[in-house]
Amino acid sequence: PSERDSLMKRQQPLSRRVLRYIGEHDLVSENELLVVGVSGGPDSLCLLYILASLRKILKIKLHIAHLNHMLRGAESDADAEYVSSVAQGLDIPATIERRDVKAYRKGHGLSLEEAARNVRYAFFSEVACSLGADTVAVGHTADDQIETILMRIMRGTGLTGLRGMQPLSTLRVADGTRLRVVRPLLEVKREETEAYCTANRLFPRSDSSNLVPSQLRNRVRTQLLPLLRKYNSDIDEAVLRLASDAEFDLAYIEDEVAKLWGPVVIEQT
Repeated sequence: PSERDSLMKRQQPLSRRVLRYIGEHDLVSENELLVVGVSGGPDSLCLLYILASLRKILKIKLHIAHLNHMLRGAESDADAEYVSSVAQGLDIPATIERRDVKAYRKGHGLSLEEAARNVRYAFFSEVACSLGADTVAVGHTADDQIETILMRIMRGTGLTGLRGMQPLSTLRVADGTRLRVVRPLLEVKREETEAYCTANRLFPRSDSSNLVPSQLRNRVRTQLLPLLRKYNSDIDEAVLRLASDAEFDLAYIEDEVAKLWGPVVIEQT
């Protein structure tokens, strides 16, 4: 899309943009029960309230899932209580549980971020299965996308990694089950979710672990990106264009492979 088209989209109300994005990517179906991962921060809170406002239009039902990772003591407990009060205020059922991420990390030899992610998505999968659902919505934004792509570049990646997170993906969680993950805010900037919360008198929780410099993502967010912006003030848009180009190239390659697969490949069982 052109810069003019992108600007016009950004000038639309956020809920309308999210509704359009959901429709463009077929993220939800009518009469679907959608699990919404809510940490209590501005991104997930924004996602929850927008989805709640779109329930009748989309013809969906919502269920909140919040996991206390037991990493920040009283702060984590307060997050859980906050999400519980939000759920009651919106009259949306919620599943709020605790998991010992540090113990899981020690047992599996992972970084804290990887351990937390594995435990969190396993929890989302358990909640979805218990409800007869198969999809969880998470609040990943365009800023998360930019950080993810930069981290992949640093570690070494190809086209698949460069396209970043997708609006819809299927994850295989630790127990082998598959979970559909949808990201309705993937074209929304973090500053926009914060502005939405302010405009709607919402008071999201602040996660102090987002400031811990030992985590790579936090260093990318607070150190690398500000430095890159000194070299290119439009680095954010440049990275997102890179992701879009990689997605276009991959789609073309996959289409060409699909055309040739039948005539040239013999499948044996």
